[in-house]
Amino acid sequence: MPVIRKGVIVSGEYDGWVVLVDDDRSGDTGGFYLYFERGPNEGFDYWFENDGQLKSELTEYEISWET
Repeated sequence: MPVIRKGVIVSGEYDGWVVLVDDDRSGDTGGFYLYFERGPNEGFDYWFENDGQLKSELTEYEISWET
C-alpha cells in the first residue's frame, strides 16, 4: 500500500502524533487506511471505504502535512 499523505497533528489530544494515509483501493480492502502513531509501540488505525469518509475524519484534526 502506498502512503499518499504523511503529517503531524499540531494540536489537541493527539498533538505530536504522526498521521499516515494509505491507499488500498487496488488492494484487499478496496479503501483507505488512516494510521496514527506515537513512537514504535503506540498507535491505532481506521479503515474507510471511500475518500469521502476519510476526508470527514481528517477534519477532526489539525494536521501539518508534509509537502
